Amino acid sequence: MSFYSADALPRAVTDLEGVLCAGGGMSLFGRGTAARLTIVLGTPPPAPEEESEDPEGTDDGLRPAEPVEPAAPSPPSTPSPPSTPSPPSTPTPEPRAWEEGVDEIYDDDLPVRDDGAPTTPGPPPEAPEPARPDVGTDPMTEWRAHALCCAFRGRGVPAEVDRLPDGRPVVRSAFRADLLPLAEHWHTDPKHAPVPLQLDGPRLRLWVLAAGRWAGRAYTLGLDPLAPTTHEPVLTACQRAGLGATLAGDSDDPVVRIVGRARQRRLAELVGGRPRHLHDGVWPD
Repeated sequence: MSFYSADALPRAVTDLEGVLCAGGGMSLFGRGTAARLTIVLGTPPPAPEEESEDPEGTDDGLRPAEPVEPAAPSPPSTPSPPSTPSPPSTPTPEPRAWEEGVDEIYDDDLPVRDDGAPTTPGPPPEAPEPARPDVGTDPMTEWRAHALCCAFRGRGVPAEVDRLPDGRPVVRSAFRADLLPLAEHWHTDPKHAPVPLQLDGPRLRLWVLAAGRWAGRAYTLGLDPLAPTTHEPVLTACQRAGLGATLAGDSDDPVVRIVGRARQRRLAELVGGRPRHLHDGVWPD
């Protein structure tokens, strides 16, 4: 058994550096009297596709108006002979609106409208609460959330699982004063990995719990896509630990790639024994 294996070393709060390698972040409380460790698990759901406009329609859903042909000009009319003026007639006095039995507007001249039965005004209806998007739960992601909570609590750091609006689990520790050295070591704002960084078995074990998986014949450890400056120091620490890793993936899913049976056995030796409840495709052999 290696002296740097997770089975040989005692548990410590510094083991949580493995979660920071995988994409965790530190946040400070108040004036820096306590710190919290948080990691979001899983990949964000794809953005909904925008509806394409109908080329034969308009934005309001109406069909475009058809072109109107110009009317043919009418033939000129023949002037009529002048008429003989009639004698002026005596104007008939119009009925006044205030006389009895006389209305200014008759009911027959009004359009008929059915407004329904009269209703009593009441309070406005309450707006419905926005529904949480129905996203399928990933069994591997759920397993990681439970395993990390147990790992946090095993090191004396209470933690809980919360949910983002898109359904992804978030493992969040409590604000604690003993996490301040970890936040200072990783330069919380912005996040930078310490140089040099030491990766032993317990740190690698938590990294595997948070972001380790098989990709074909290679074993990969996920990096933080929001902190690209941490990739090179973490890669150097992996190489110093005898893993011979290389950087792979893209900007949205960067990983450390470990290829070769000897290097993968070295990683399995460092992270220690397999958990009792293990999801397939996570643990190195």
